[in-house]
Amino acid sequence: MDAQTPEPGKPTPGKSTPDATKQKEFIYVQRLVPRLYDGQKWTQQDNAASDRHFIRFQEAMKSGQLILAGRTKEPGDKMFGIAIVKASDEAAARAFVKADPLISAGLMNADLHPFGVALENGNPEAGKETFIYVLKPVPRLNEDKKWTKEDNAAVDRHFSRLQEATKSRQLILAGRTKEPADKTFGIVIFRASDEADARKFMENDPAVVAKVMTADLHPFSVQLQRKSP
Repeated sequence: MDAQTPEPGKPTPGKSTPDATKQKEFIYVQRLVPRLYDGQKWTQQDNAASDRHFIRFQEAMKSGQLILAGRTKEPGDKMFGIAIVKASDEAAARAFVKADPLISAGLMNADLHPFGVALENGNPEAGKETFIYVLKPVPRLNEDKKWTKEDNAAVDRHFSRLQEATKSRQLILAGRTKEPADKTFGIVIFRASDEADARKFMENDPAVVAKVMTADLHPFSVQLQRKSP
């Protein structure tokens, strides 16, 4: 595997020549403001903004701009949402985020990152729970020259395993941000019977086993997802 291979969680050194005709992918991570950690603190106006937020996502799904949106199923102070969108450039992506009714109303904060979807299945297996785990390279690998053949082999196995999970319909989506190694992260959204089964799947990820990446597991709900391209 060379340094340009687009596996979830692995940084890509250097920059490729941008294609002005191609839509780029971005992810924005949303977190509630502290006032709304307590569900009882939501006002009628807050709920109305949330309704507008979801309607806007539905419209973005119909137009093809939204790839996937969902959130973790956790208490307010731990919960986060993600939206993966397409835009012509970072400025357009930031404009989309700024116009999100939850963001413009000051109910959520959002961090935008350039992103790349590596694997996707719009028809995952039914009857199971959904989870997400977030991958980050260990600090040792913040410098490209520190990657060894063994590290790259572990990431190769990681990606091959996710490909198999896509074929079996266990995986919903996997991808990573396109940022320097100390800022990048990857996500794996997948199905599992329960939390124990999900944790086993995560902990058996070859990149985690090899201690190339760290991983954090969260119960997740996919609210909207495009049909696989």
